[in-house]
Amino acid sequence: MPEISYVSEISETEEILSRLSPPVRNWFMEKFPDFTEPQKVAIPKILDGDHLLLCSPTGSGKTLTAFLSIIDELVRRSLDGTLDDTVQCIYISPIKALANDIQKNLIGPLTEIKERFLPGRAQEIKVALRTGDTPQKERERMLRKPPHILITTPESLGLALASKRFRPILNDLKWLIVDEMHSLVPTKRGTHLSLSLALMDTVVESTVQRIGISATMEPLNEVAEFLVASDKRESDEKKQKVSIAKISGSRKLDLDILLPTPRFTSIPVKEVLDHNIDRIKELVEAHTTTLVFVNTRNMTETFVQRLKVAGLIGVEGHHGSMDKTIRLDVEQRLKEGRLRCVVSSSSLEMGIDIGSVDLVIQVGSPGSIATALQRIGRAGHQVGGLPRARFLPTSSHDLLELVALQNGILSGNMDLLKFPENCLDVLAQFLIGLTIIREWDIDEAYELVQASWPYRSLPYDDYIEVLDLLEEERRIWVDWEENRFGKRGYAQMIYYTNIGTIAPDNNYLVFTSDGTLVGQLSSSFVSSLRNGDVFLLGGSTYRVSSVIGTRVNVTSATGFRPTIPSWTGEAMSRSSELSNEVLSLLSILAVQYRTGDSISPFLVDVLGLNKPVANALTQFLDEHSATTFQVPSKDRILVEQVEAPLPTYVVTTCRGRAFNLALGYLFAGMASRDNITIHELSFDENGFMAKLSHEVEVSSIPLVFRGSESEEILNKYLIESQLFAKRFREVSSRSMLNPRRVGAEEVSPKQFQQKAEQIMNRHRKMEDSVIVREAMNEILTTDLDMNQLRDFIGRMDGEDVSIVHRRVKIPSPLGLTLFMSSFEDLLSLRTRAYLIKDVDPEILRRLLGARSLATDLDRERLSDYYQSKVSVPTNANELLRLMDMGGGLERQLTHPLYSEKLKDIEFETMRGWVHELAERGLITKVRGTGLEKIDGKWFSMRMTEVHGTLGCLAVAGAAEMDDLRELYTGGLSYEIGEGFQRGEPSNWRKKALSDPMDCLRLKLLDMLGSEGPQTIESLSNRLPFPSAQVEAVLQELEMRNLVSIGFFTRTDEGEFILRIDEYRITGGEFNVIDYRTLQTLILNKSFFKSDEPADIIRNLTLVQRREELLHRVDNYRFRDWKDIKHDSDIYNGRLLHNRVGYTLSDELPMFMGLRTDPWFGPLEEELIEKIPKEGISRNDLFADYPKGKENAHIQRSLKSALANLERQLTIAKQYLDVPNRKRSMAIFRRLHGKVKPLPFHEALAKLIARIGPVRLHTLRLFVSRPVEELADALRELERTGSIARVVALQPDPTDYYSSQEDAERLLSQLPEDRKMRILSQSDPFSSRFIQEVRLLLKQGWYYPVFKGVDPIGRVLMFVVNDYLEIKDINIPHSYLDDFKETFGELLDNYRDRLVDVSVLHAFNGVPVHECDENIQKILSDLGFSSMGDGERYIRGGVVEPRNRSLINRMLFFHHSLHQNSRWENETLALEHSIELRDDFSLRGRCEMFRVNLDSMVAAHQLHQGSNLRGHLVWARYPHFQRLLSIRNVSTEPEDDEILQFFRENNDSALYMERNAMSRGEFRKLVSPLVRSGHLIQDYRGGFKTVEELPKVDLWKIKRDYLRELVQDYPVITLKQLERLAGSSFSAEEISDVMHDFEEDGTLIKGFLVDDLQDICWGRLDMLEAPERINRTRDLVVPPSDPLIHYFGSLLRERFGFGSAYLVFHKEEPIAAFKANTRNSKIELTDFVGDSELEKEAIRVMKEFAWEHDMPLSGKLYDRIRSRMV
Repeated sequence: MPEISYVSEISETEEILSRLSPPVRNWFMEKFPDFTEPQKVAIPKILDGDHLLLCSPTGSGKTLTAFLSIIDELVRRSLDGTLDDTVQCIYISPIKALANDIQKNLIGPLTEIKERFLPGRAQEIKVALRTGDTPQKERERMLRKPPHILITTPESLGLALASKRFRPILNDLKWLIVDEMHSLVPTKRGTHLSLSLALMDTVVESTVQRIGISATMEPLNEVAEFLVASDKRESDEKKQKVSIAKISGSRKLDLDILLPTPRFTSIPVKEVLDHNIDRIKELVEAHTTTLVFVNTRNMTETFVQRLKVAGLIGVEGHHGSMDKTIRLDVEQRLKEGRLRCVVSSSSLEMGIDIGSVDLVIQVGSPGSIATALQRIGRAGHQVGGLPRARFLPTSSHDLLELVALQNGILSGNMDLLKFPENCLDVLAQFLIGLTIIREWDIDEAYELVQASWPYRSLPYDDYIEVLDLLEEERRIWVDWEENRFGKRGYAQMIYYTNIGTIAPDNNYLVFTSDGTLVGQLSSSFVSSLRNGDVFLLGGSTYRVSSVIGTRVNVTSATGFRPTIPSWTGEAMSRSSELSNEVLSLLSILAVQYRTGDSISPFLVDVLGLNKPVANALTQFLDEHSATTFQVPSKDRILVEQVEAPLPTYVVTTCRGRAFNLALGYLFAGMASRDNITIHELSFDENGFMAKLSHEVEVSSIPLVFRGSESEEILNKYLIESQLFAKRFREVSSRSMLNPRRVGAEEVSPKQFQQKAEQIMNRHRKMEDSVIVREAMNEILTTDLDMNQLRDFIGRMDGEDVSIVHRRVKIPSPLGLTLFMSSFEDLLSLRTRAYLIKDVDPEILRRLLGARSLATDLDRERLSDYYQSKVSVPTNANELLRLMDMGGGLERQLTHPLYSEKLKDIEFETMRGWVHELAERGLITKVRGTGLEKIDGKWFSMRMTEVHGTLGCLAVAGAAEMDDLRELYTGGLSYEIGEGFQRGEPSNWRKKALSDPMDCLRLKLLDMLGSEGPQTIESLSNRLPFPSAQVEAVLQELEMRNLVSIGFFTRTDEGEFILRIDEYRITGGEFNVIDYRTLQTLILNKSFFKSDEPADIIRNLTLVQRREELLHRVDNYRFRDWKDIKHDSDIYNGRLLHNRVGYTLSDELPMFMGLRTDPWFGPLEEELIEKIPKEGISRNDLFADYPKGKENAHIQRSLKSALANLERQLTIAKQYLDVPNRKRSMAIFRRLHGKVKPLPFHEALAKLIARIGPVRLHTLRLFVSRPVEELADALRELERTGSIARVVALQPDPTDYYSSQEDAERLLSQLPEDRKMRILSQSDPFSSRFIQEVRLLLKQGWYYPVFKGVDPIGRVLMFVVNDYLEIKDINIPHSYLDDFKETFGELLDNYRDRLVDVSVLHAFNGVPVHECDENIQKILSDLGFSSMGDGERYIRGGVVEPRNRSLINRMLFFHHSLHQNSRWENETLALEHSIELRDDFSLRGRCEMFRVNLDSMVAAHQLHQGSNLRGHLVWARYPHFQRLLSIRNVSTEPEDDEILQFFRENNDSALYMERNAMSRGEFRKLVSPLVRSGHLIQDYRGGFKTVEELPKVDLWKIKRDYLRELVQDYPVITLKQLERLAGSSFSAEEISDVMHDFEEDGTLIKGFLVDDLQDICWGRLDMLEAPERINRTRDLVVPPSDPLIHYFGSLLRERFGFGSAYLVFHKEEPIAAFKANTRNSKIELTDFVGDSELEKEAIRVMKEFAWEHDMPLSGKLYDRIRSRMV
């Protein structure tokens, strides 16, 4: 270990200046008045060449301290001319933003010194930045002209050291600076850096001085050792020396805590955010530049948007997930003082020089003292600046923590760093990196690893186990006898693309049992889940069934409260030092309470808090002391047993989440051991809560904890937890066993999780797995505070350590937050009536706050309101208005509404009004329902259908059904009267039932609207339906914001009320409209119908998918989309914000007007100037730029610039239908400067007229302008009357903007469109209400089914492998007839998308075979029939699966590769082949091979040309004529001359001679004609023009070609046929031909292969009468064989190759390989195969090589052979 000395001597200014070179000295004296204290202490030591660790406050000039002496030395060498072009100094930064900033701070001083103080002869001192964002071009430049100072990150340093081209430029390295060490050392990132430093000391020849920098850090001795541990100057005889310059934190701080509102302790937590926004706005406006820190990235986005909407100018966000360009722009504008405020999570807290900031606001506690100091130090960051910070609490608990934090900072306390040691996953990654450099001796590498400080005590056995693991996982090879290891396979590529230790937080997908996707959860949230837990997602509750891979399987848990708080997993654990500050503060205040003193004076006088903060904290702690004097302390834990249906324990420790996790998991593990079920387990910083199946004896807990097996119990519990699964995934990824990237391809999250699951299951079964051990070690050291737990348990015996147990009704305030969290989640539930009534009144009071009192209304006030809604009628029209709200009218006035309003009206008067209305056809009588309450009564026409339908349903048995939607209503009817004279009808008309759910819904709305608040019981008693059915409809209405639940008339149970009535009764200020009316208007506008697609596109502004035109364009088919897309008036682009869509050319000015002025870089300007008036393709646009691997960075820049132009809508695309192209050709057209944008206000008004009424929130998704500019524009448009603002209840008053015309329509009665539609979730109508749709129909991706505006069902379906997989159809029985018609139309349209086979699994969650007869009839009418597996139905195909081996056998037989079908010799094989590429494709088809293909082409008159797949093949002339006809491509006029020449001549030399042309120029001229099939070559190299076949029927030639193509394939899919046919055939053409073959009986279609889920076509003659064929010989299919395209998907999916040799053994593919065929050898270059069949694969490959007389060779082949031996 090195000798460590602390430096405190402060040198004189003159002394330091005298040691600097004149240019540097003069620059410094001009720039700064004097050195800072840290500089006076540290600079002399650095100048002396000593290793130095500098720890001083933020803003004390540390960066300049480290660099000044380095700059000085480089300037001296620059003047002497001895400055070599090698890297002299490496500066390592933990974050990219810091690296960018230091580069600017270095280049600035160097430039000033050069320009003002250096002579012209001085060499230039170069600085460069290398991070993950550095383009390849810049990296190449560094290798050619290395910088003298390299700024980099730990990961980039690791990559540089692994590069054989980069290492040599480090040989003269003299200085290494590691900045912000406090953020590196305690993480595995620092561990990785330490290994890189050890490697650097091995591969770099020079001795390197090390300088470490940090503002806040303890313990310094260990950090100093970390910095210099691997220095080669260290030896047993001579200890290395390192100096520590610790400058005390004497820098003054201006700190204060501010309350968001004076009512801080009395308002709900969720309202605190609004008040914090107001306070931040006030503070920002009072300062020049403010930095706001929040604790999550999500909160960053929220605060930025809320501040902008509040009208704050010059506010932006900054976090690590942002685009690099945006981050850099924000940093630059912040530094230049052009921003008033920046909101950040953690990305700006370190090192970045932003001296213009004069205030830091911290929202909520940052969780540690060190983080707080870092963030505070961002204000006044310049030397001598005074850091000013304000803390804003988010809750009372947060306030307590902030007070403790402030006290700790002012007391000079510091967080202690904890160091990861012997991390085996980082070691595994490092060892893979070592093998890239060279082969290593095992012991030599061990010594290298031990030189790194975190591995100084690494056990040799652990090191060997890691090597053993990497060998097993095929990441390295190990020769145990030779004691060496080295690189293997893809290791280099995996290392380069996966280096690093930061684990991304992948999301999990949540699925219900029927396969419905309901949403996503973060991995940090899932890590806390256990099977059986209930959680809240999207307003609904779900119970966890299992977690498998990336999937969380759940069941609906309606009626159950969440057992896991929705915020679980979001926060970082509070540091133990800050927790100790909290405990100390509580202990001091507890003493004050015991002595009877008020704590408020103490808080003000001793702790220096302002009075509002002191009073708020006093109020919070007074409430606690009222329940108990006990508070948690270092020796005390509170256990409160809450009275609840399940034994509930709230354990309060105030020691931080890490300690609570350790204690809680131990508690749970012991409970599980004793067969006690844990129903709920949740944690926060102050404690944990457990709900158990049985009570535990709390007094025995200390004894159990002290037991010897306690940690073993904890480990057993943890290894089955999701926390372990999460850490295991991270460790396996960090070890590179499960890489996240393979080359340029990123592994999908699903594949990553599945692979991790496989590895975990395998390693869990091992006796002692390295990965399991490391994952568990990471949990016990990072997630759990085991040291503190061991200390607490250890002190239970001898010290005054106690566990205080009390039984309570509600926990004390310190433990209440956790207890209340699950109840708070109830407020997020969209329907909570069934939960509210079970909640304790006291909890309810805390939950609802003041609102629970505001809704207690007296009956008199309610009665007055409802009486005023409808007046007593004075004429027939007013009676009609009353009847529209009520039920049946008869003489006795039994209806409550009528008895109240009509009791004082004379009977004769009433009868006259009734007869008048009947004769006008406005009311009628009903009969035939069979229900006495309905038949014979008068109803308004609006209410007739409602009551007629409900009456019939009641008689049909609806009262006995739990769900009315299960009742099939086909055939039911009633009668209504017509042609009334004096109250009698002239006839009765039969009427079918209306939508039952609509009718019940409308009836309930009318009852609530006319009579006021009602309980479920009171409503059910008056309706002939069970209360469960009524409750279900009411809950749906509540979710749709039409009704509310509450306590309005002091009932015991919740009452329902119309939302609009509740709003008005409780003092609503605005004149609101009904939300359903607003939806109806949007529906009517959205589904405006027309014959012309252009009218629909104009009405919608844009369309994104072909399905969106289905219900809007008359007689529309999906096939029409191709013509619409290729219309010359249609443009495609990023039209609204980032939405890609299609629109009309005359709509472009509006879209462009909604955007800000575009920004162009030099490359963007260059590209846009290249676009001609007629447009240009991307290939042509990029044609003049360099290509190739070495210019990949240029191509990336071009693509990025083009994407930027598209994003800003300065260009748009049009699509052209081009022959012989599978896809349409995109032509870019210039809009910028060619199309004049509308003024923003005009464009916005036009958009609102089209899509309105629309919310501001929705407009933000459409308009690419700052939200504050949008809000100002809306206010101005409203002021001028261009638009109107209407207020709808959703459920709170929400502003919508519309045209004046639409606003007037909202005030009138709108007719409802009740048509059924099946829409995609991206449909313009569906997407507007997607949150509501998902609340009603579940989260997830499916096709919602709408009946008018109501989402009434869903179809979970998707196209997979060329068929439509329908997992479930969820449709109420009452809608079956409508659904049959709508769904049938959709299925017919899918045929236009080449999807005419559908497979159905379930209907309403019931397997289709078990559905009732009504559903069976509907499915039969739709064309579905059983697949024969007892599980699924199929439409449009057959199910006749064959064995895969048999299919391959028939395939090889009919392609002459089978031993019984091969031709006798090569001549016969050639005669029966249409086209051949080379000898490989010919040799496999003949028994005897004497003469190669090149020798036979003349005798057989073969020519060489391009086939339809673009390969050069040998074939006869007529075949090329046929291919030319199929291509149907005309030539350019300039090609006529060369084609005419080769009609008359074959000699290419003669053509070149006549035209004075080089061979290269000639090749460039003829290559396109060869590719297009117009020219072919003969065996001598001469060319010949291919003549088109005369007078051909193109469709017949294509059809015949396809028929011949498929005749030798027993089974083939559409994708395989597309690959075989080539680009001249569109998928539609192939499908049409294959359908013809189906109809004439040549082919069948369906599931024809047992292990293939793709839809296939099969040859009936082959499949029905298979010949008796022997098993096929083992063989290799070479990449030149036509069959390789048939196996293309398998080759890619199983072996990862696009083209390769495919090895078959027993008719199954077992391996694939790539090879070079040179010098009559097959040189193996790559091999992938089944490891268990590797020996068989090599045998088959050797037979293949022997057959071709070309032996296998190559290093890879030798290595595989040695491995097999």
